[in-house]
Amino acid sequence: MNIVRAIAVVAALALSAGPAWTQDTTPAPPEGSTLDGLVEVLKDDAARQRFIEQLEKARSEPPQSPAAAAGAVQQPRGDGPEADALFQEGLLTGVSAWFVELGQRLPTAALGSPLSVKVGQAEAQIERRLSRPDAVEKLQNFGMRSTLGWSIVTLLAFFALGFVSSRIRRNAPRRPGIRALGNDVAKRVAFASIPVAMCVAASSAWAHFLPYSEFERLIFMLLALPFAFGLTASGITASLLVLLAPSKGARVIAYAQRRLAPLLGVLVGIAAAGSVVATPQIRSAIGPATGDLASLSFDLAVPIFAGFVIAMHRRTVRSLIVRGHPVDPTGSVLDRATYWLGTNWQYFGFAFVILNIGARLFGARSGSFLTQSSLSVVLIVLAFIAVAGIRRLKTRRVEARSRRPIPGVRAAVNARLADILYSAVQVGAVALATSFCLGLWGIDLGRWIVSGAGISVVGPVLSIVLVILVAWILWVVLDAWIGAVLAPAQGGPHRERSARVKTLLPLLRNVAFVVLSVLTVIGVLSNLGINVAPLVAGAGVVGLAVGFGSQQLVQDVITGLFILLEDTLAIGDVVDTGDRSGTVEALTIRTMKIRDGDGALHSVPFSTVKALKNSSRGYGVYTVGVTLALDADVEAAMAAFKEVGEEVRREPRFQSKILSPLDVWGVDNVGPDGIVIKGAIRTLPLQQYGVGREINRRLSTRLNEQGIPLASRNAFVERLPEAMPA
Repeated sequence: MNIVRAIAVVAALALSAGPAWTQDTTPAPPEGSTLDGLVEVLKDDAARQRFIEQLEKARSEPPQSPAAAAGAVQQPRGDGPEADALFQEGLLTGVSAWFVELGQRLPTAALGSPLSVKVGQAEAQIERRLSRPDAVEKLQNFGMRSTLGWSIVTLLAFFALGFVSSRIRRNAPRRPGIRALGNDVAKRVAFASIPVAMCVAASSAWAHFLPYSEFERLIFMLLALPFAFGLTASGITASLLVLLAPSKGARVIAYAQRRLAPLLGVLVGIAAAGSVVATPQIRSAIGPATGDLASLSFDLAVPIFAGFVIAMHRRTVRSLIVRGHPVDPTGSVLDRATYWLGTNWQYFGFAFVILNIGARLFGARSGSFLTQSSLSVVLIVLAFIAVAGIRRLKTRRVEARSRRPIPGVRAAVNARLADILYSAVQVGAVALATSFCLGLWGIDLGRWIVSGAGISVVGPVLSIVLVILVAWILWVVLDAWIGAVLAPAQGGPHRERSARVKTLLPLLRNVAFVVLSVLTVIGVLSNLGINVAPLVAGAGVVGLAVGFGSQQLVQDVITGLFILLEDTLAIGDVVDTGDRSGTVEALTIRTMKIRDGDGALHSVPFSTVKALKNSSRGYGVYTVGVTLALDADVEAAMAAFKEVGEEVRREPRFQSKILSPLDVWGVDNVGPDGIVIKGAIRTLPLQQYGVGREINRRLSTRLNEQGIPLASRNAFVERLPEAMPA
C-alpha cells in the first residue's frame, strides 16, 4: 500500500509539472484525485511507457541541490531566452541577493529571535517574577529606599562638583613644559574625580546602612554607576578643555564647557547604562529577555543621541579642532590632517552613527560607541597622514621632473605610470584603513568576502575595477606617447611637426579614447549583470542608420584620411584648390581651413577637392625674364644675368635660400617688341619670390649701368612709318 501511495505521489508531481508526455492523449487527472490519474496513465500502454522512460531518466540524472532546485522553481516560464534577455548574473544580482539575506537575518540578528517573540518572552518573565509571594511589596520597598538614596547621592555629587568647579576650570598656563603640563592634567583629573568618588562613597554607605540584601545592595550600586560615569566624563571634559584655551580662544572653550561637556556626560551615562543592563545581576533581576530589550534600547540610544550632538554642535567641535591649524599647502602633514579632520569630522561622525546602528541591529557590534569612534578617528587620521605623505612625495617628484626634464617617449610613459602607482598606493592606504575601521565596528570584512554573498558582490566589483584599471593604463600610456611625440624636440631648434602627425595622432587619441570608453562601459555593464548583447546590436543598427544618413560626411572623412595619410599638404602650406588659394591654417579629418590673400578664411571639405596645387613642397623656381631693345648687346646682357645671379647667391641673406645657381637659358624670343632673355633659379619652397625680386632689382641697375637698353614700345611706334612700304 505504501508503494502504491509513493507511485501516486510521483505521478501527481509529474502530472502537475506538465511534461511533454502528458500532452498527447493522456487525460488530465481529476482535481483532488491523483490516484485516479495514475490509474488512467497505467491503463494506456504508450503513456505507461513514457512514464517509465521519465522515471529512468530521473534516476540517471545527478541529484539537484536545494539552491538550484529553488532557482529552477523560481525561474519564470517563457518560450526562450528572451524571458531573461536584459539581466544576467552580476553585481546587481549579487547585491540584491545580499540585501535579501540581510533582510532575512534582520528580524533575529539583534535579539536572537523576532522582536514580537522577545517581547512576549519579556512579558512572561516579568509576570513570573511579579507573581512570586511578596514580590510587589519588596519591589515597592526597594524602589522607595533606592529613589531616596539616589536623590541624596545626586545632591552630594552636584555639591561636590560645584565645590571643585572653580579649581578644575581655572586658566591654563600659556606655555607649560611637558612636566608641568602632565602635573596640571593629573591635578585636573583628580579634582574632576571628586564628585564620582563622593557618589560611589555615598551609594556604598546608603546601601550598607539600610536593610538591603546582598543582591539588592549590588543592584543599587550598579544602577548608580551610569550617573557617576556621566558626571565624571562631564567634569574631566570640562577641565581638560581649559588646556586648549591658549590656542583655541577662551570664548570657544567656555562655550564648549557650558554646552558640550554636559552632553558628553549624558552620552557616557547612556552608554554606561547599556553596559549595566547587560550585567548578569540586572539580567537575573529583570529577566534575560527584558535585559536584551533594554540593552538594545540603550545601545541604539547612544548613536542616536550622538547624532543629535553632532548635528547641534558641529561648528563648536570644528573650532576646537581647526583653530591654530591654518590652511597651508606647504605646512606640516599633521597640520593639514588636523584641518581636514576638523572640516569633515561631522561626516565621519554620522558615518559612525550609521555603522553603530547597523552593527547593533545585525548583531555584529563588539564594543562601545565612544571607544569604537575614538579608535576609528585615530585610524582615519593615520590614513590621511599616509595619503598626504604619499601626495607630498609625488609633488616633489613632479617638481624635480620639471626642473630636470628627461626628453623621450619612454620618460613620459614612465612618469604617467608612476602617477598611477602613487594613486594606487593612496587607494590602498584608504582601503586598509577602511577595513580596520569596519573591524573595529564588528564587521569582519575578510569573512564576508569569502562567504557566498561576499563572493557574489566582491567578484564583479573586482572585475569592474580591473576593467577600469586596464583601460586607464592603456589610455595613460597612449596619451603620454602621443603627447611626447607631439611635443617640440628638446635641445635643438624648434621643429614644427608635420600636419600628418599633428592631425593623425590626435585623431588616433580620440579614436582610442572612444574605443576604450565603449569597451569599458560594456565591461562594467556586463559585470553589473546587464546583458549587453541587445545594446551592442542596437548600437550597430543605429550606427548603420547614421552611416546611410551621412554619406557626404563619410566621404569627407575618408578623403581627408587618405590626404593626410599620403601627406599631401601640411599646416602652413600655400595651396590652390582651383577655386580657392591661400595658406593652410588648420586641418581636421573632414575639412581644411585656407586663409587667402585678402585675409578671408575658407573652410573647404576634402570631398570637394578634385585637384590640389601645393607650392610649399620640395623646392620653388623663379623664372627671370627681361626684354631688351633690338639693337642691344645680347652677350653683354647675358653676362650681366650671370653676374647678378652669382652676387645674389653669395649674399648672406639669400645664400641659405638658394639651392642652385641662376640658370640663364638664353634668348627666348625675338620679335617686334624686342629680344627676350630668360633664366631660372631654384630656391627653397616659397622663397623664390623674395630671391626673384632681388635679382630683378639688381639686374635692372646693372643693365642701366652698362648702357644696355630695354625694349620700349614708343621706339617701335617711331620706327613703324619707316618700315611701312611707300
